[in-house]
Amino acid sequence: MRNKITLIIMMVFLVIGNLSAQHIKDSDKSYRLLELSNELLKDSLSSQKESINSGSDKKSPAISILLSALLPGAGHFYAGRMDVGAYFLGAEAAMWLGIFGVNYYGGILEDDSRSFAAVHAGLNKDGKDDDYFANVGSFLSIYQYNNDKLQSGQYDKIYDINTHFWNWDSQSNQGEFDQQRKKSERTYNLSTIFVTGLIINRLVSGISSLVLTNKVNSSGIKVSSGFTQSPGNKIDGIKLNFVKSF
Repeated sequence: MRNKITLIIMMVFLVIGNLSAQHIKDSDKSYRLLELSNELLKDSLSSQKESINSGSDKKSPAISILLSALLPGAGHFYAGRMDVGAYFLGAEAAMWLGIFGVNYYGGILEDDSRSFAAVHAGLNKDGKDDDYFANVGSFLSIYQYNNDKLQSGQYDKIYDINTHFWNWDSQSNQGEFDQQRKKSERTYNLSTIFVTGLIINRLVSGISSLVLTNKVNSSGIKVSSGFTQSPGNKIDGIKLNFVKSF
């Protein structure tokens, strides 16, 4: 902040000095003295400008990448380029909405399918895992399932009839339940697409914020000044040139 104030003060003195030169008519010595003063001011001005560009106004690429990893768009906000960051922030919000949406809808489908099985297969759905309901959808009854495990020698997978009983009232209802169960699983699996999108969004946002931060740091304003002279080496005006690089 102090460097910026100093820069402004120097520019004011530079303008005042150049305006004073208009009143100098024939004194070559005074003119040369003023011209030397002008050059010194220009050098100081250039030095102050470089100090500002290399000082507090510069942004850290590492911070912009870290912010983008935490929240896409935050790194762009840090670099002063929220016009670009808004797209990454919007994509982030859309991905999270997608995750919540598919999990909510998948939960509804799962509850409906398990309630359907409780009615038509006589099972108790409380405290059962996904593997249990997958077996309910594959076998007409717990007896059929347990016999299959006995024949294959998988004794550790046999269910207790008192706690895991089921017996479908029809094969069509069993098939309908299995379709509903698989639909809920497919819906849940959609969340992996959105999670992948979150990761990609962070990577692209980090790269974008890095590029824009470096671009902001490399930009600057060059200031130059001088006199405008009429024939006879008389000073009749001043000129200030501001050049911004991108």
